[in-house]
Amino acid sequence: MSTPSSRKPRPYWHVDAKWLTGMLLVIVLWFTFLTYNLYQITAEEPGIDFLTMALASAFSQTGGGLDQVGDVELMREKVLESPDGSWQPIEGLNIIVYAEDIADLSPREARLWFFRQWAEPLYYKGPSGLAALADDPEMQTSIEEGSGMLALVSAETHTQLAGFLGVLALVSAGLMGLLVLFSYRFGRLGSPGCAIFLAALPGLILLPIQGSLTEAPETQAAGEQLTTSVFLTSVLGDALPVVIDILLRSYLTFLLIGFALMVVAVLGTLFIRPKKTALPKAAPDADLG
Repeated sequence: MSTPSSRKPRPYWHVDAKWLTGMLLVIVLWFTFLTYNLYQITAEEPGIDFLTMALASAFSQTGGGLDQVGDVELMREKVLESPDGSWQPIEGLNIIVYAEDIADLSPREARLWFFRQWAEPLYYKGPSGLAALADDPEMQTSIEEGSGMLALVSAETHTQLAGFLGVLALVSAGLMGLLVLFSYRFGRLGSPGCAIFLAALPGLILLPIQGSLTEAPETQAAGEQLTTSVFLTSVLGDALPVVIDILLRSYLTFLLIGFALMVVAVLGTLFIRPKKTALPKAAPDADLG
């Protein structure tokens, strides 16, 4: 009687290799997602928007916030009084405001327009680009030293992050391929899905942060002494939503991709069974009688 060909057993070391590769993949994916999000944040449009909002908020707190009208009305008056319809708000800083630049703009919009003239050179050329707008060497030095962490949001940083992201993406792809190799049947979907889900899960801590930012930032009336805590709360409340929205969309997308792969793997395991090889019928015993 011939015996049926049995399926080759799965090597036991594949199980250990799968878990080790999976843990490494989660760590590498976490860094990959973080780098990808920083790459998005430092892109041209969101980067300049963030710098504009941060600068505008920082320089508007002592006057009552982004929506206070005093400075903007003064700007409009000076422009109208000028013979050529222009005004230089900060002496020594070569930013000129023309009547058409702020026409029909709300106080917030006019203020954001003005500080965007600061944000663009800061983004494209760093602190030296912003300092180049100043005529006075002392003001140039003050600007370069005062840029602080804002200087990290720049076109140069964006380019550097692109290189890091490429390397991390290649390492992630290699580990993903190994994880698929060491997995079995629908685990080849579920294992990568689980790794993606776990790597993106820490991004959910942004949800309570986003909720706190939806509340109106604390401000003080013009002329009142501005405390450090109120200053930081107000600036972060104005500028961070630009960043948080990008991060949340990205992390939620990765979470959904990982979750979807795990669901497909579970459903496939439950409803799609491997076909069993039918055993051949035994031949009837010969009649020895």
